[in-house]
Amino acid sequence: MSGSELGRLHDLATFLSSEEQLDARLAELARLAADAVEAASCSIMLLSEGGEERPRLRLWASTAPLPDAAWQERPGPGESIAGVVLERGQAILVADIGDSEFARHARGRRDLGASFMGVPIRVGNSVVGVMSLASRPGRPSFAAPDLTSAGIAAMLIGKSVQVDRLQTLLRSRIAQLTLARQEPEVAASLTDGALPPARLAKVLAKAFYKDLAAAGFGPGQIIEAATEIIGQISGDIARHKTRLARGARSEDR
Repeated sequence: MSGSELGRLHDLATFLSSEEQLDARLAELARLAADAVEAASCSIMLLSEGGEERPRLRLWASTAPLPDAAWQERPGPGESIAGVVLERGQAILVADIGDSEFARHARGRRDLGASFMGVPIRVGNSVVGVMSLASRPGRPSFAAPDLTSAGIAAMLIGKSVQVDRLQTLLRSRIAQLTLARQEPEVAASLTDGALPPARLAKVLAKAFYKDLAAAGFGPGQIIEAATEIIGQISGDIARHKTRLARGARSEDR
């Protein structure tokens, strides 16, 4: 690994130690990962939907412009190139995607080279996402050292995902109380950072319902409490949209 490659990985590690929330950083993480291996594009997909038997990936960031359909897709294991990486739990390196088992998945590659890498993003022993990288047109195919660098970048991203999820748990008093009542092995599975936020939210929602029911609240009162939560969320979303609109107007001036 050359000094310049190490420097790019160092930049990635330094950025990952920043305090900003993960969802605001993923686009920059993808760019830094692409720079680390001089890729034309890099995308990051994380498990965020589906159950244990059929987990689903969602695209969070890409350095290349993609059609709206790509952002709406929720591939499962084996249903796309990233899905194949998810299913196998192993990195793949393809010299020419058009002359490989993944040829049918190749699309919209006019501005990309033929070579491709897909690397699982792990938290502990669990795969929580997939990082995909495409080579630059007219450049040599990715080689083993590039796959090593991509693996290091994916490992650092996985650590950042884990820290972000654990910080979310620490900020939630409801989550802390829920975990305190769980069996040790159950609590460990919830706090290793591998559980997708959507599934963790369902666990906490069930605990919230059981706690209110056990305290003697009736169905109508529980629904009223849930409605209040939804109202607060709607207010937060409205305020966030207002801030975004103000920011866009400021940039146009």
